[in-house]
Amino acid sequence: MLRSLRSRPGLVLAARWALGLAIVGFLLLRFDTAAVARALQGVDFRLAAPAIGGLIAVHLLGAVAWHDLSIRLARVRLRWGPTITHYYAAQAVGSITPANLGADAYRLAAGRDPSVGWTTLLVPIVVQRVTAQVALSLVALAALVILPASPSRLAILVVGAGLLIGSSTVLVLFRHPRLLGRMLRFVPERMRPGLSVKDVPGQDWRAALTNGISLAFAFHLVSIAMVYAIVVALSGYQDPPVLATIAVARLSLLIPLSPSGLGFQEVALSVLFTQIGLSPELALATALLNRLALVGTMALGSALIVSGRIGTLTHRFEGTQQAASAD
Repeated sequence: MLRSLRSRPGLVLAARWALGLAIVGFLLLRFDTAAVARALQGVDFRLAAPAIGGLIAVHLLGAVAWHDLSIRLARVRLRWGPTITHYYAAQAVGSITPANLGADAYRLAAGRDPSVGWTTLLVPIVVQRVTAQVALSLVALAALVILPASPSRLAILVVGAGLLIGSSTVLVLFRHPRLLGRMLRFVPERMRPGLSVKDVPGQDWRAALTNGISLAFAFHLVSIAMVYAIVVALSGYQDPPVLATIAVARLSLLIPLSPSGLGFQEVALSVLFTQIGLSPELALATALLNRLALVGTMALGSALIVSGRIGTLTHRFEGTQQAASAD
């Protein structure tokens, strides 16, 4: 059966969407749908509209991180305009793939250059993803301090700590390619990915990791603030625990079973809102408006792909740290 599903990616995609929508539908049936509708009807769009727009615009920080990491780790300078357009196009592709991996694959394909090996171009993309996971896990773990004690605390702690340890391990392996090569030798030959990461002359790992993690923190914190603004627009509730619940619920984005954690994020937000005394109906209304930002990002990226106006992405340079800082 698994082999049949792999041969039919359209069925897998449909199944993932069906799963996410089924969970959302179950929640709407389980809770007071009329209360969700009333919350949406009473939303203050003076707050909600800029927040939704901010959730779409925050991906500019991701484009900046990709640009910076490509210079420092691959010695490839990406043109600014196409970097932004390709990044949004990648979000449209990634939104329909497990754990947004399609976005990484799209960017790798978009940045192809005959003069640069694909493994070289892969390094900044992997480092950006991993630093984003490190930042998210740290934010979620810090948020536990604000949340009240509950049975779910241990599970959140385990997930956050596991994500932090796993992500840090990946960074160490890519920072030291020989270690990665040794690790791959333990994988059966028929299962090896054929990945051979090599040192690139002029790599600046210290600056890359500093900037990558800093931009990842900015991305997640701005996103959390925008969702918080949606909660305020819906209910006027402004207490700090709301920020903590949003931060922890973002961990569900990494669940690869549905597009962008659809359904799972709604469940997490509903449970966490209940723990701080807010209604699950408010959580669902918040999640639905949050999904408007996802739809807007997908629409923007899809429009860029269809229009074909995303431009040529790469221009390699043989520079030093001075060249990178002059960009």
